[in-house]
Order: sequence, then C-alpha cells, then structure tokens
Amino acid sequence: MKDTFRSLRGRDFRLYFIGQVVSLLGTWVQQVALSWITYRVTGSAFMLGLIAFSGQIPMLLLSPVGGMLADRLERRNILVVTQIVSMATATWLAVVAYTDSFSPWVLLVSSIIMGATGGIEMPTRQAFLLEIVHDRSHGTNAIALNSLTFNGARLAGPAASGAILYLAGETACFVINVLSFLAAIYTLMVIRPKSIGRHATGRGLLGGVEYLRQFAPARWLLITVASTSLCVSPFMTFMPVYAKDVFRGGPETLGILMGASGFGAVLASLYLATRTSLSGTGQRIAGACFATGLASIAFAYNPFVAVALPLLVVSGAATIIVITSCNMLLQHMVPDNLRGRVMALYTMSFIGMLPVGSLLTGSMAHITGVEPVFAATGIAALAIGYALTRKLPYLRDEARPVLPSSA
Repeated sequence: MKDTFRSLRGRDFRLYFIGQVVSLLGTWVQQVALSWITYRVTGSAFMLGLIAFSGQIPMLLLSPVGGMLADRLERRNILVVTQIVSMATATWLAVVAYTDSFSPWVLLVSSIIMGATGGIEMPTRQAFLLEIVHDRSHGTNAIALNSLTFNGARLAGPAASGAILYLAGETACFVINVLSFLAAIYTLMVIRPKSIGRHATGRGLLGGVEYLRQFAPARWLLITVASTSLCVSPFMTFMPVYAKDVFRGGPETLGILMGASGFGAVLASLYLATRTSLSGTGQRIAGACFATGLASIAFAYNPFVAVALPLLVVSGAATIIVITSCNMLLQHMVPDNLRGRVMALYTMSFIGMLPVGSLLTGSMAHITGVEPVFAATGIAALAIGYALTRKLPYLRDEARPVLPSSA
C-alpha cells in the first residue's frame, strides 16, 4: 500500500497534493451549489445544458492559448494568476448569493469566466506536474494521485455541498471556495519546481497537431478521450433532473448521487496508483469504455435511487480509468518541448467535448426527456470500446518504442 502513495515522498509534490485537495474540495462544493441554483432559478433542463455549454466553450477555445503559454512561460506563475482570478469569481458569487441576486445572466457570465480561467489553467497544470516530481520513475503514480485529488474532492464535495446547502445556505458554499483557494496559492508559492528550459517551437499549437498527425497512438488516445467525454456529459449535466424529478429528492439527493460517481472515481484512481508499469493499459481503456456504456444504458430508465448508486459508482470508475490512463500514456509519449501544447489538446478533448455534449444532450432532453439521452450515449460508448479493441494491436506496435513497457 505504501507504494500507492510513493510520489508523496517528495516534498514539492506532497505540498502540491495537499493544496489541490483543499482547493478542489471547495471547487466541487461551489460547482454542485451552482448546479442546484441553476435548476432552482430556471427550472429548465435546457438551461442546465446551456449554462454548462457557456462555461465549457471558452475552456475549449482558450486551452490552446494555455498550452502555448505553458511551453513559453513559468508554469507556476500562470497557475498562481489563474487561482487568483478564480478566487475573485467565487467572491463575487458569494456576494450575489448573499443578496439573493442570482439570475440566468449572472449564471451565464460566471460560467464563462470560470471556463476561460480553466482553459488557461488545465493544460498548464498537466504540463507542470512532472516539474514537481523529481524522481521520474514516480511520474505515473503522480498522475494517478493527481487524478485522486480531483476525484476525492468529487466524492466529498457534492456530499458536503448538499449538507452545506441544507444547513448553512448557498452563500456558505461560495465562501468556503474562496477560502480554499488560499491553500492552493500558498502551496504553489512555496514549492520548488525543477528548472526546465523552454524550447517551444514557433509553430504554436500546430506543433502539437503535427505530432498527433504523425503518431497514431497519441491521436487515438485523444479520440478516445473526446468520445468518452461526450458520452458521459449527461451524468454531469442532468443529475439535478434525476435528483428532483425522477427520484423526488432535494439537494441532499443530488449530493448523494454525485458522491456515488465520485466514489467510483476514487476507487479507480487508487487502483491506477498501484500500477507500477503501463502494461495492459490499452485493454483497460477499452474495457472501461464498455463498462461506461452499459452503466449509462442501465441508468437511463431506472426509477430507484438504490439501483442508481452502484451504476454511478461503475460509471465514475470506468470514466476515470479511460481519462487517467490516456493521460498516463500521453505523458510518457510526448517530448518535453511539446508537452504544454499536447496537453492543451488533451484538455480540449476531455473538457472541450463537454460543451458539445451539454448542448446536444440538453437540446435532445428538451424534446425527448433525459432517459433517451442516457440510452443513446451508452450505445455510443459501447461503439467506442469496440472500435478501440479492433485498433489496439496496431497502436500497441507503433507505441512500443517510446514507452517504458508496452500498453
């Protein structure tokens, strides 16, 4: 078990890990509160999708900028600036909540600001990670534990948010997030990242695109990430609908549902952290695509919370196995001077497909209801798993020379 957390032996990654845990917990508390407030204010599944779309589009558009900045500037400084902007946004939302001034326009604007900030932050954070892992053999473990910070917060945050909404009200959720950013900013300021020269080419994002064009394994990893993100978008967008209209619950029900998905994600992150090599990673990704599809189809028309919870655990675990395993493989494939831009493309594939999914599924749900949306995306996930299974032998052969062990 001690090897599961081996990358925490390093001071810098340990500090970064602690700061991330605190900050992400606050972020999830805020995110669930905003989701509930959106449905309370608008009463519309379409508006849930539209507001999610409004935050995800700037993230998609600005991720290339974030990747190029990460290959040219000091990555820690970029992260500090993005944390300050995010803290200021949370402060504004706390004031809006305190004055009971939420409206669709406020929700849209705040979503756009957070999306734009995330577009710069996420590829920078991905590229920054290996700068604070001084033992390169711990790199895969650090990526898995970084996923664990996100998913541990995803597990605890929704449950905490539901309780905070019930006991202390909406304002408290935003105040907690403001305070959590202080931990992230402090840890970023005191860590000592490795000095890595910036040798980015002048081709901008095209350097990363050209790399993907020439190297099929990396290209297929991003295709898989993008497709999976599209297929799981209903789980993120429509949980308030299931909590309120299908399961006849309140914010505490929403917290439990999202917490179940987070629990599965934590289990998957811990499992991946125990892995000491990349052997078998490709098969795990394909199998997880199948599991995601089956869970989505089974969830679609289920009217019982007790049945929904294990399905959400499976879906959460399978999704993280796909996303994090693809990240692990990419980090070991990509040259250092392209890391920021390729991780920007990874961010675009992961986060960037969510606005497409939110808008498409929101429009579809407006016409058909949410149940057919889950069934359709589940079938699509099964198709992804099948296509990847067919392609895997060829991708394995091409990737073998650049990986420590074959995936």
